[in-house]
Amino acid sequence: MSDTDNQPITQLTKDHIKDIKIICFDTDGVTVKRGTQIEQKGQELYIKTFPLEPSMLAKLTALKKHFHITINSGRSSLYLTEMYRHLLWGNTSIISENGVFILHQGKLIQNFDFSDYELTTLKTIRSELDKLAISNSSVKGFEPKQFIISLHCSQTLPQVDQIVSQNDPQKEFYCWWNGEAYDIAPRRFSKGVGLKKLSQLLGFDISQTLAVGNGVNDKDMIDVAGISVTTDPATLSADFSITGEHLGGTKLIDQLLKLVR
Repeated sequence: MSDTDNQPITQLTKDHIKDIKIICFDTDGVTVKRGTQIEQKGQELYIKTFPLEPSMLAKLTALKKHFHITINSGRSSLYLTEMYRHLLWGNTSIISENGVFILHQGKLIQNFDFSDYELTTLKTIRSELDKLAISNSSVKGFEPKQFIISLHCSQTLPQVDQIVSQNDPQKEFYCWWNGEAYDIAPRRFSKGVGLKKLSQLLGFDISQTLAVGNGVNDKDMIDVAGISVTTDPATLSADFSITGEHLGGTKLIDQLLKLVR
């Protein structure tokens, strides 16, 4: 990024994208409507999220004829595979759980090995949060994931940060509030690292990527991408910005398609 951060997306030119090979999209608020409803009671878990709209699917399908498309999200690989099943496979991949996994050409790749400390800490934190969930009505439930703990709540809870801090003496974990849930995982995993891993897998340089996001867990991929785009400039600064769209990726795709035609 430079002194000209947050330029309108209409200022993106053919010259900017002449070397771009990968377009990297966040999920919530970028390619699908933001919001997850979770209700957990004992062994029963109810989850409702918004689907990929047909108009967005059509735009992404058109775009993947010109670029490799990757969906880079904190959500689980299973969830993302179901949501984007009509976009897969071909020139499309999925980066899930904030960089832990890459799904490419029908193969699920785990990018990292977990240390004993990380695995034990995840288990201990989850156990403590289970107790909090029982005693606090603000807790809605846990979103199913392999290695990220995602605790959905109706409001911020200081107890969550305290539990993470008390059980992570080496300070290796992050605890992020995204407006509807806490994401808890080792700091060394991020969407930015996931994008770097995918670039290496495809044989491209990280400078040949364009990434679009809108939240705190998107900052790492925004920082490493060759070109960065934000759909929420009040929260996340980038080279280019998009405002006024409930699906911020729409204007980006429209601009890119205009430039490649």
